[in-house]
Amino acid sequence: HGHVWTVRLYPGGHSGSTDDDQVAIFLHCVSATDMVKVKAGFRIRIPSSGNRGSSQKRRVFVEDSEWGFDDFANRSQVLDDQSRFLVDGNLTIEVDIQVAQDKLPTWKPSIDVAPAWMKLLDS
Repeated sequence: HGHVWTVRLYPGGHSGSTDDDQVAIFLHCVSATDMVKVKAGFRIRIPSSGNRGSSQKRRVFVEDSEWGFDDFANRSQVLDDQSRFLVDGNLTIEVDIQVAQDKLPTWKPSIDVAPAWMKLLDS
């Protein structure tokens, strides 16, 4: 669809997080503007841990907007060596995005035009 996306990771939580020991993850559409709105559903997950967040509803991305999860995971759990969040010290985040497109208008000739086209094709 040609859109540019970024993942914003907030290791100390986000404005809506329950406390500052939460990791928040948000999706941002860089190419969205107030004139170019992007409708998309998405899923964010950490494959090594199975931790996932889903947005069931389609969200509308506009300039400087982001959608995601304030309390995606507990930060101390993410940093714990026994948890499966970090693999060799790296955190891998997978994002699946499904962009919704508005149905394009279809032009259909009126019935009055059809006979004129037939005459044109016969000549």
